[in-house]
Amino acid sequence: MKIVKGLRLILLIAVVVISGYGLQTGRTEDSSLLLMPWPEHIERNHGKFVIDQNLKIYISGHSDRRLMAAVSRMVHRLGQITGFPIINSPITEIVSDEPTFRIHCIGAGEEIQSPDTDESYALDVNSQSVHLSAESPIGILRGMETFLQLVEMDDESFFIPLLSIKDRPRFRWRGLLIDVARHWQPPEIIRRNLDAMAALKMNVLHWHLSDDQGFRMESKIFPKLHQVGSKGRFYNQKEAREIIRYAQDRGIRIIPEFDMPGHTTAWLSAYSELASAPGPYQIEDFWGIRDPCMDPTRESVYLFLDQFIGEMADIFPDEYFHIGGDEVNGKHWNANSEIRDFKERHKLKDNHALQAYFNQRLLKILEKHGKKMIGWDEILHPDLPNNVTVQSWRGMDSLAKSVSRGSSAILSYGYYLDHMQSAAFHYAIDPQGKEAAALTDKEKTQILGGEACMWGEFITEENIESRVWPRTAAIAERLWSPTALKDEASMYRRLQFIDRYLASLGLRHKSQYATLLQRLAGKHDPAPLRIFADLLEPSGLGVRARTRKYSRLIPLNRMVDAVPPESETARRFTQLVHRALKDPAGSQEDIQRIREHLNLWAGNQVQLKPITRQSFLLHEIEPLAEIVLELCAKGLQALDYIVTGEIPSKEWHSESVGLMGRSGKPMAEMTVAIVPAIGMLIESAKANRRDQ
Repeated sequence: MKIVKGLRLILLIAVVVISGYGLQTGRTEDSSLLLMPWPEHIERNHGKFVIDQNLKIYISGHSDRRLMAAVSRMVHRLGQITGFPIINSPITEIVSDEPTFRIHCIGAGEEIQSPDTDESYALDVNSQSVHLSAESPIGILRGMETFLQLVEMDDESFFIPLLSIKDRPRFRWRGLLIDVARHWQPPEIIRRNLDAMAALKMNVLHWHLSDDQGFRMESKIFPKLHQVGSKGRFYNQKEAREIIRYAQDRGIRIIPEFDMPGHTTAWLSAYSELASAPGPYQIEDFWGIRDPCMDPTRESVYLFLDQFIGEMADIFPDEYFHIGGDEVNGKHWNANSEIRDFKERHKLKDNHALQAYFNQRLLKILEKHGKKMIGWDEILHPDLPNNVTVQSWRGMDSLAKSVSRGSSAILSYGYYLDHMQSAAFHYAIDPQGKEAAALTDKEKTQILGGEACMWGEFITEENIESRVWPRTAAIAERLWSPTALKDEASMYRRLQFIDRYLASLGLRHKSQYATLLQRLAGKHDPAPLRIFADLLEPSGLGVRARTRKYSRLIPLNRMVDAVPPESETARRFTQLVHRALKDPAGSQEDIQRIREHLNLWAGNQVQLKPITRQSFLLHEIEPLAEIVLELCAKGLQALDYIVTGEIPSKEWHSESVGLMGRSGKPMAEMTVAIVPAIGMLIESAKANRRDQ
């Protein structure tokens, strides 16, 4: 697993007057539009296009099965939103007095979608018609998603506002990695995530299919790979082809990753003859970097990989093939005398050079089968040709180094969803920022885009969607929308809509939260548990890995596995506190709301205790509940000082600082998300003192 070092950022988000972003002037005076990702160019006009049962769909230009299937899905979703039986077949003659949705696709586009596929579209809406046009079917797909997000309702009708949009993505590669090797994810979950990706105009699913804990793809040539390496949980080839077709219909490419030469314990448990050290091997239960790896010096390894890659190349039509290549510690290479001799004979000075040799051989195999190599940034080496694509997870510097040497690159650093960072944190990461900002304009074109990464150590079938969404929508916008789009307040305003919108598509990130809390509450009403849980945030991979020794056999059924990565309740409360403290005298309503929140959370502890006492899974959160009670009490005291202007004692402030120190530390692998806001109240109360 790839652990990016760094401090977790606590973002104190100021409430600002949201003017939005994005008209031809770079601003918009209308904050009612909730589009995400925000278009490149949008002009808003007065009026609306009314949607009713008389709406007709007219298609001209190129048409194919994929486009017609997309129109059918759009009509179905429009019917779900409005309840109207929209005509589900295209018409060829336009009647002037009928509301019409005209779709014009200029060309067929590429037979197999690639990073160079034209995804641009234009959407023009007047009072009589909607006109969507694009160079390719993929552009039509993107435009239809924008249209569906625009549907509104007032006291008269369903409608979309009158406007003109010209839109295209900033980056060609806007991906999501899903790790199914560590914890299996069935096909229906992959499909639901593909639906969400399509809604946010993402175009690459990076399918992490093998690792030390599992090999999840059927191989008919080497059947022990899935028979031994998966413990019975794998995708058969028919399922994989169906998922690929499902993704293609939504304008999404699927890139398979089969990690090698490291992270290969599942491979070696089936075929130990590939290994650098004697077996036998068995699937690894625990997380982390393991010693087993393939032997780069043995010709039989390359013969095996040639056959395997040939088989997979026939299943996965995309031109890219991900070989992993990360976290090879080389211990088994160092311990093998034949490998040491091989390095000496071939003048390979270290294991990094040996891995470069392996990758050179692997590259030839991939090219033989019509594939381009992509790997994690450990594959970077002077001896490796620059026609490989590097996925950077260790920092912006490796991204910059990759393109400086002539390789194309993808950014994942800063987009690791398992670190449980906020949407705002991810939103601030730009593939052309920091070290990459110093690149030439030509070099910047080699940055293909980025990928959010959902690693599988701490996800299950029940909580994966809450870990991916809605935060990934912020990453999707960063990769699609203009670089100047940076207003966090606007982003969060639209993200709240997208959160509900994704649930309407069938995503279970919200419903499963309620289900998991009900399970933890047992026979009790889960409402008090929900009030409390909404104040918490789970710790990321680093904290959890240091807290206890996890494995794939440990159930993920605790509170930390249920609460969403980012507390919307705490974020709104922090905004409220920030606004109130700007002018306490003039913010009596805000002050009262803060007091009501604190009293609610403090009083909730009485109803919470019977629930925590009856559940062995909830015993561990009792100290957190006590901390919340103390924080609420301290916040109310601070509020009184602020309102009355009374001067708090030094002892009170010292005690408050101690509480903040204790409250900021993870407990039960979670943190209390209202700590920053309470800290703001305490510091504001302290400002009354003249002896500080």
